[in-house]
Amino acid sequence: MRKGVNRSHLKFTERLRFVPGSTFSAPPVAYSGMWVPLITPFKAGVVDYDAAGLFVRHLVRSGVHGLVVCGTTGEGSALSSREKARLLDTVASSVDDRIPVFLGLEGANTAKMIAEINELGDRPVAGYLLPAPSYVRPSQEGIYRHFMAVADAVKRPVMIYDIPARTGVQMSIELIERLRASGDFPAIKACGLSTERLRSLAEIDGLDLMCGDDNWIGQALQSGARGAVAASAQVAPRLFVEAFAQAAASGNEGGRQPFDELAPLIKAMFDEPNPAPVKAALALQGWIGEALRLPMTPVSDALREDLHAILRDLRLLDREEPCVAAGRLKAG
Repeated sequence: MRKGVNRSHLKFTERLRFVPGSTFSAPPVAYSGMWVPLITPFKAGVVDYDAAGLFVRHLVRSGVHGLVVCGTTGEGSALSSREKARLLDTVASSVDDRIPVFLGLEGANTAKMIAEINELGDRPVAGYLLPAPSYVRPSQEGIYRHFMAVADAVKRPVMIYDIPARTGVQMSIELIERLRASGDFPAIKACGLSTERLRSLAEIDGLDLMCGDDNWIGQALQSGARGAVAASAQVAPRLFVEAFAQAAASGNEGGRQPFDELAPLIKAMFDEPNPAPVKAALALQGWIGEALRLPMTPVSDALREDLHAILRDLRLLDREEPCVAAGRLKAG
């Protein structure tokens, strides 16, 4: 049966707080609403943990429903294991008891990934976001075995991340169904979408569909998705949360329109490689510096000017506050 937009979110039963030497017990997760794959702020070449904590608290106040740390948007492949561990602890200490924190995993070597997971130890994460191995383009059977090996190592829920533009291979519906039946794979962040693909994913029993293509969010919600993991949402978190609430209230018939209003911002976020546009926008708002780690580079001057104009039109050039953001979509 096709699933519609979820209108409620489970509250965590305990806080995501980690004490070195302790064992972290992950509370239940609602795979719905607006999740944010966090950027990683840098300052003078090192991770700016203070800025990360401040920004996460802003996202929590804005009402986001979940966070992903060290994913593609977070430049996870450019971070050391030590940096990832400290960043996870920073984020965990900055969230409240409603917000699940997932760790992004990536790599083409299964054994090496598991070794890093073991090195990180029992960090304060509710689950993991895992794509197919990149570059090597394994068979569907190879992807299945990769996912099962990682899932066995982490002992926590794994959100499937299907992003063929980066991995070079799309996960088949049959493979996704097989994973869902074989292990703790409760949800999927789906990219490379089409109308037919959305329909097929939404019909997989027991799998919560989260849209991974920001420009498809409205249509995905109409087609049975329960939410989105959207990089662009962190530039205007309250507006995205409000848009999701409006889509949920209008049901499958009107889920697209609130996000259509955010289309210019969403488009600009991907006019150049992610996460450079997101960081440029957040720098214009004063949340972080614009620094990235190679091979990522800052946006062009032309795009920065476009971003400035879009943020100005949406009244987002200053740090977003509740009294400013509330009801903005309704007011136009």
